[in-house]
Amino acid sequence: MPLPLLRDPATLLPSLAAAPHLHHHHLLLLLRALHAHLLVTGRLATPPDLAAFVAALASSFTTHLAYARLLPRHPATLLAHNALLRALARGPRPGLAFAAFNDLPLPPDNYSLTFLVRAAAALASAPSSAERAAATRAVVRARPLPVAASAHGAAVRRGHAADPHVQSGLVSMYAALGDAAAARAAFAEIPRPDVVCATAMVGALAAAGDADAARDLFDGMPLRDHVAWTAMIAGYVHAGRSRDALRLFDEMRRAGIAVVEATLASVLTACAQTGALDRGKWVHGHMRSRGMRMSVTLGTALVDMYSKCGAVATAMEVFESMAERNVYTWTSAVSGLAMNGMGLECLEVFKRMVSAGVQPNGVTFVAVLRGCSMAGLVDEGQSCFDSMKDKYGVDPWLEHYGCMVDLYGRAGCLDDAINFINGMPVEPQEGVWGALLNASRIHNNVELGKHALEKLLAIESGNDAAHVLLSNIYAESQNWKGVSMIRRMMKAKGVKKVPGWSAIEVDGKVHEFSVGGKSHPRYKEIEMMLAEMTRRLRLQGYAANTKEVLFDIEEEEKEGAISLHSEKLALAFGLIALPEGVEIRIVKNLRVCRDCHDYTKLISKVFDREIIMRDRNRFHHFKDGKCSCKDYW
Repeated sequence: MPLPLLRDPATLLPSLAAAPHLHHHHLLLLLRALHAHLLVTGRLATPPDLAAFVAALASSFTTHLAYARLLPRHPATLLAHNALLRALARGPRPGLAFAAFNDLPLPPDNYSLTFLVRAAAALASAPSSAERAAATRAVVRARPLPVAASAHGAAVRRGHAADPHVQSGLVSMYAALGDAAAARAAFAEIPRPDVVCATAMVGALAAAGDADAARDLFDGMPLRDHVAWTAMIAGYVHAGRSRDALRLFDEMRRAGIAVVEATLASVLTACAQTGALDRGKWVHGHMRSRGMRMSVTLGTALVDMYSKCGAVATAMEVFESMAERNVYTWTSAVSGLAMNGMGLECLEVFKRMVSAGVQPNGVTFVAVLRGCSMAGLVDEGQSCFDSMKDKYGVDPWLEHYGCMVDLYGRAGCLDDAINFINGMPVEPQEGVWGALLNASRIHNNVELGKHALEKLLAIESGNDAAHVLLSNIYAESQNWKGVSMIRRMMKAKGVKKVPGWSAIEVDGKVHEFSVGGKSHPRYKEIEMMLAEMTRRLRLQGYAANTKEVLFDIEEEEKEGAISLHSEKLALAFGLIALPEGVEIRIVKNLRVCRDCHDYTKLISKVFDREIIMRDRNRFHHFKDGKCSCKDYW
């Protein structure tokens, strides 16, 4: 059979595409036969053909990588080695590029360094810390920071230090490896950084958590292309400053800068973080109007955004419409159903994922276990946890252990939770003790709560939420001495309770309310609506649940304190600002208290409104006086 030209690795030998299905012995025979044919015909005598063959083998990765790594040595050409580096940098385990760089038999050129940079950037952009850890196992063996430093030194020695791609690449490489100081030092050596290099430094500063410094550099850039704008938006998202990200995106559009896929992916993440559904819908509409392809990246970002805004039905519509899905797409769908309390549906999608041949990862199992916990599916969660290692080869993380304690604890199986903790093969961390403390609150078990808090504070002495949870347990029992003790403990340690806030989106603008806040321009109307809400609820027999109020004060004062909780202010504003029949969507930074939960259930019935609230733990879908959590949160 005549063999095609090797200039494009994607066209290399149809037989290679089927090779993964061959037995290892037969595969090796095939590769040797192909190699021999190319040698006999003289097609590997020239560096371009050898490089193309190496790249094609390395790109297929799982079955041909080891063979590909042997080829550049026979004969040794930098072009072939660079082809190998490029293929590894683009592959699913980019960390191997560091080991290959270490093995270079020839001095590296600017392309070698550029491909190493790509590998570092790929490692840093892994979707989660767990995925990044999996991707970097090979890098750990190759000691990435020393390798990166040697690449920098090689660039200087070989005269490539002034190459603009290498310069910006060095900044990106150090940033991707988490060495912000080295990135700053590399940037400082550049006399006149171009837009590529300055953009890399913006990304480095943002990744290091210094979004303000990144913005200062961004504002000072004489030229800013769409890459620079996108880097700054992504930096804000990385720092959790989603509102700043959305404001900058508006500036980008007004400036007439082209909006690309990476920009929209970051904007969708910002919408997900703030619960800005209208803005997220605008992005989705923009994609349609511009005829943008529903890529895996954008589709996954849309599923995540809609799920985190409580529009789980729309999230699943997007998911089902996607022609291509990867493990992150499936995991986003599973996680979205879980956080919205749809445990059975979460399990069903997980089963579909496995049936489709997609290997679940650790993040997937966190989502499934949370879904089981939210829905009280103890047996199903236990079965899922048991299958992780035995069936899927996924070693449990601390998050998985925490999910199991939460699963048992929420269901009232406190003895099972304690036995599970005692049987853990690793030292329990804050997630485990936090889950047990929350279970103690749900079931009002003071002694168990004290034990969990003691363990938790030994790890995180400044955990404000843990102090408040135990204080609420004491308050439920009318143990005001216990409440006072917790308050004194917090004061002595300098621990301050994180202020509660709630946000609601109206006409594309996010309005934020704090507890007792009166600064909103429409506060007078909000105050009048609060009075009307309370009047109508009392006609339905509502009485404020003041048990979680932390002060031993008169009952009337307690009712006044909880009547101004931030979610009630946001709810009142939603009733006056949104048309009838429109869902009211609220995002809260803390767990919703019992009184506000009961209050919102009644509001949904009395005012005939569907209300969707996202608190720190989960979604609550209120309708006709009921909540999707079934009072199980």
